[in-house]
Amino acid sequence: MINKLAALVLKIDLMKWTVTALLVLWASTTFSMALMQIMIVVAILLWSASLLRSRSMKTEIRALFDQSGACPPVLWAPLALFFFWVILSFFASEYPRESFRGVLKVAKPILVFFMAADLFRDVSNRRKFDLAFLITFLMVLFDSSIQYAFGKSLLRGYPAQESGAGLRLVGPFGDFGKMGSYLILVIPVFALRFVSDFKSALTRKKSFYALALALTAFALLYLTRCRAPVLALVASFFALFLFKRWFKAIGIGLALFMVLLAATPKAMIIHLDADSREQSIVERVELWKRALDVIDSKPWIGTGINTYDVAHEKYDTKRNWRVRGYYAHNGYLQLAAEIGVPGVLFLVVFLVSLFRGGMQKARAARGSPEEWTILGLMTGLLAFLIYALSDTNLQSPQPLMAFWFLAGVLLALQNPNPSNTRCFKV
Repeated sequence: MINKLAALVLKIDLMKWTVTALLVLWASTTFSMALMQIMIVVAILLWSASLLRSRSMKTEIRALFDQSGACPPVLWAPLALFFFWVILSFFASEYPRESFRGVLKVAKPILVFFMAADLFRDVSNRRKFDLAFLITFLMVLFDSSIQYAFGKSLLRGYPAQESGAGLRLVGPFGDFGKMGSYLILVIPVFALRFVSDFKSALTRKKSFYALALALTAFALLYLTRCRAPVLALVASFFALFLFKRWFKAIGIGLALFMVLLAATPKAMIIHLDADSREQSIVERVELWKRALDVIDSKPWIGTGINTYDVAHEKYDTKRNWRVRGYYAHNGYLQLAAEIGVPGVLFLVVFLVSLFRGGMQKARAARGSPEEWTILGLMTGLLAFLIYALSDTNLQSPQPLMAFWFLAGVLLALQNPNPSNTRCFKV
C-alpha cells in the first residue's frame, strides 16, 4: 500500500500543481486573505517537493552563484542581506511575538517571488498566468460594478464608502488603498499590451481590447477617490516615457492629466481640516516625524519587524495630537523604524538591481512583445513603490504579496527558459 502511494506521488506533476496553486494565490490576493495564506502553504509544499525530486544539487548551486547565470549574486546578495536584517531585528525586538509574525509576513512573499521567478521562466506557465491575470481583473471589475450599482460587492459583501467627492469603491478588497495598489500594478500591463499589439498589423484590431481593459481599470482607480495611487501611476508613466524618450507623449500625458484634474471634484483633490489646511498632507508630515523619531533612536536594528504600531509611541518626541497610534504612512520610513536603515538600503539595492536587469532585457528585446511585457510590469511595480512613499502598501499582506509575485514574473522574463531547465534545484 505504501509503495503504491509512493509510486502515485512520483507520477504527479508537482510543477504543474505548484503553478496552479500560484495562479489561485494570485487571484486570492484580490478578495481573500485566508485563501491567500492557504495557497501560500500549498504552493511552498508542492514547490519544495518538486525541488527534492529534481536532480543535481551541486550543479545547481554552482549555477545559482554564477555571475553569468540566471540567478546572479548581484541580485540575491542584497535580498539575502535584507532578510538577514529582518531576522536580526527579530532577535533584538522589543515585542518578540509581533516580530515573529513579521518575519513570516516578509518570508512568505519572498518565497513566492522565488517560485514565480523559477516556474514562470517556462513559456507555457507564463501563458497560464496571463490568462489568470486577465480573469482575476475581470472578476474585480464585475465585483466592483456590482458594488457601484447596488452598494455592496458580490464576493464579500463589502459596502461602497461614502465621501465628500462621491461614492468610493473598495471592490472585493474591502479597502480603497488595497484596491488602488492592485490597480496601479495591472493598468500599465494592459496599457503596454495595447502598444505591443497595436504596432503589429496582425494584432492591431485586438489591441483595442487591451486598451479598453486599461481604461476600465483606470476608471475603477478613479472611483476609489484615492489621490496617491493616481499620482504614483502618473509618475511611473512619466519615468517610462523618459526611458523610451517619448517626449511628445510626456506633453500629451501632462495635458490629459490637467484635463482630468480640472474635471475632478475639488473635494477629491483637497481634503481640508478644521484649520482649513490640507488634512492628508498635514497628518502625513506628523506621521513621518514620528517615524523619524524612532529611526533616530534605533537607526541600526530598529524596534523589530512588525512592531511599529505598538512601539513607536515611546519614541515620539513631538506628542502631536493628530492621528495618534497610527501607521507611518510611508512604507520605507516604517520599515527603517522596524528593522533599521541598513536593512532598507539592502532592499533598495535589490530593487535597483532588479529594475536594472529589466531595463537591460527590454533594450535587448527592443520592438518585440517581450519588451512591452517587461516594461508594463516594471511600470506597475514602480508605481507601487512610489505609492509606498505615502501609504502602507509595503506593510499590507495582500498588496505586498501581489508586488512580490509580479516581481518574480519580471525576473522570470529577464531569464527565460528555452531549455526547460530550472533556476532552483536541490
